Amino acid sequence: MSFKVIIAGASVSGLSLANMLEKFNIDYVILEAYPNVAPQLGASIGLLPSGLRILDQLGSVGYPQIFVDRQMLLQVLFDNLQFKDRVLTQKRVTRVDKAKGGVHVQTQDGCTYTGDIVVSADGVHGTVRKEMWRNANEADSNLFHLDEESRLQSDSKCIFGISKRPPALQAGPIQINAFFDGCNYLMLSAPEDWLYWFLFDGVEKASGKDISKFTKEDEDHLAKQHLGDRVTETTTFGDIYTNRLCSTPVALEEHIFARWHFGRIITVDTTSFTQVHPITAQGGNGAMETAAALVNTLRQKLHQALPDARLSDKDVEDVFAEVQAN
Repeated sequence: MSFKVIIAGASVSGLSLANMLEKFNIDYVILEAYPNVAPQLGASIGLLPSGLRILDQLGSVGYPQIFVDRQMLLQVLFDNLQFKDRVLTQKRVTRVDKAKGGVHVQTQDGCTYTGDIVVSADGVHGTVRKEMWRNANEADSNLFHLDEESRLQSDSKCIFGISKRPPALQAGPIQINAFFDGCNYLMLSAPEDWLYWFLFDGVEKASGKDISKFTKEDEDHLAKQHLGDRVTETTTFGDIYTNRLCSTPVALEEHIFARWHFGRIITVDTTSFTQVHPITAQGGNGAMETAAALVNTLRQKLHQALPDARLSDKDVEDVFAEVQAN
């Protein structure tokens, strides 16, 4: 029976991991909560050389630093898969339990999937991380603080989006950084003569459950306050916001978790180190690097095992520990 990886989430890290596993003929299944793998949420992603060198090996893109729609990258990664039928949509994970020599993963529709390990690529507030904590606490492992999630901190919120380029804004590649009292902007040229943009706004520092949700109504209120901000000599934020194609509000959370794994569960998404500030473009790139480290270490351990032998709990723990250490 072949080794099987259950991936929770068709995210950048989840789809990257699937492409890597295919390179080495390692079986997998992706369980994605959304109805499709590449929804347009208004997000862009900065691809740095550290991430691009991994994508290059997958046959997707080359090395230059670029900014693209997150949706575009997800679609490229999905299209590059040989076994697209292994990506299952509308499969929201609800529970993860240890099985003999493996794991059982339940989804909201009542299905159960069995594999050797489960990889969390479903976001910092995804179910798999919480299930990892639950499994650890039930085993009395004392590896995680009971208030682990409360250690998330936030002192800023963000609206990010994609807009048609206003006529007053110069054609060609651009990067705009504009700073105001209490807020700042980052704007970057995008394909199709579009514009990627971020509005960052400071808020009172909060932790865990005290971090306020940033809703569409909150977005509307914040945007109206800043429509007159002049981001260039000829362009206001209002010119950009009223030309938006899509936008998303989000509270920006930051924290580095001390431990990324327990038993046969590991996190490789930004869940490993939570939401690093998007202005650094390190979240997606770091997640791809973590996925690559997992595949390289797992492949080495599988190569050392006897034919048709199963990896023991200790083997899996050794793999996960090496991934986090590196």
